[in-house]
Amino acid sequence: MRFLPSDRPWVRMTMGAAEIIEDAEALWLTLRPAFEDRYANAQLDDYGGSRFVWRPPVRLHIEARFSHPIEALVGTAGFGFWNAGAAPGAILEPPSAVWFFFASPPSRVALDPSDPGRGWLAMVWRSPKGWRMPIPAPAAQALQRLLEHPSLARMAIIVGRKWMAVSQRSIPLDITQWHRYSIRWHPKEVIFEVDGAEIHRTPFAPAGPLGFVTWIDNQFLVMDPFTGLSGGVLPTPATQALALKRVEIATAS
Repeated sequence: MRFLPSDRPWVRMTMGAAEIIEDAEALWLTLRPAFEDRYANAQLDDYGGSRFVWRPPVRLHIEARFSHPIEALVGTAGFGFWNAGAAPGAILEPPSAVWFFFASPPSRVALDPSDPGRGWLAMVWRSPKGWRMPIPAPAAQALQRLLEHPSLARMAIIVGRKWMAVSQRSIPLDITQWHRYSIRWHPKEVIFEVDGAEIHRTPFAPAGPLGFVTWIDNQFLVMDPFTGLSGGVLPTPATQALALKRVEIATAS
């Protein structure tokens, strides 16, 4: 497998019924069958917690495929750049992401009522910069409990729609086949390509810094203007995986 730049701290991480397997064909981020209420995640990243370094202009090339079609996968998966959200003990800042993103039902990740918010998506979220702060685990857990209240969650989403720029588009694709995915992240736009063809372009972009991540897990997330914010984990009835042949990140002119 080819992971560039070679001087980045490529971190392989697993939780729960997950493993990372490397064979002659690919690196496989794999979830094993599990029916208990336990989070599982197989992940490769280059930030190891919060060491984000990528700012535009950046280009990302990945050759990847999934083990199952969209309708047979559970949880979330994808690859691209993000700022890791509000992880306990990490840095809390408004969410930003530039990535190819998968979510199965009952997930619905959308601020626009007309957006399905699930399936295989090209997605950009840009939040305004201005504050970053460490968040201890008790504070993160308290924030999560507050946002589980439907009225407070809906209020947070309504506010988010006013100050966040979001663009996401469904990608009709057989994801079980090998495809060449590209993200061209520029200061004022993001261009998504599959097999050399442009499939989505946004007229805005996050400023960064963001970190690279690719993962597959068994969680679901509902971020819906009508029903609010909720999440949890899903049973994994069969082994499922995301396979990678190469990951290349480089600064672009």
